[in-house]
Amino acid sequence: MIGRGKKYRSILYKILDIVFIGSLLAAGLVFFVFFFAMVNNGVPEETAWKYALGSTLFLVLCWFVGPILIIQLLIERTILKPIKEMTKLLEKMSEGNLDTPLEVKGRYAEIDRMAEAFERMRLSLRALIRRLKKHES
Repeated sequence: MIGRGKKYRSILYKILDIVFIGSLLAAGLVFFVFFFAMVNNGVPEETAWKYALGSTLFLVLCWFVGPILIIQLLIERTILKPIKEMTKLLEKMSEGNLDTPLEVKGRYAEIDRMAEAFERMRLSLRALIRRLKKHES
């Protein structure tokens, strides 16, 4: 499958796996429809097998695999990349580094709003820690 490893890297890869499996099932159906349609029209089985297989492979490559790879690339660049960058910065924050600003820019408003919310949280935490340190001294 597309996003397989020890674990799925993202829910989006699960979706792509489902689309990929559905595409393969659809391709199998198309193969049998082509094959039986040719056999019923008098084409010898060996010839029908070759044409049905060739047509199905062409269909799978052009209509299924190509778009799936394009969708995967778009998802990776527009959604997952900014989220991965944000995750790295948030991991630094969890280790106590509250001085690195979260400057992640996505192409979509949701990612930008999430990055802005995390940046506000970082600033609030930093201010709270400074107040606590000031209050302790």
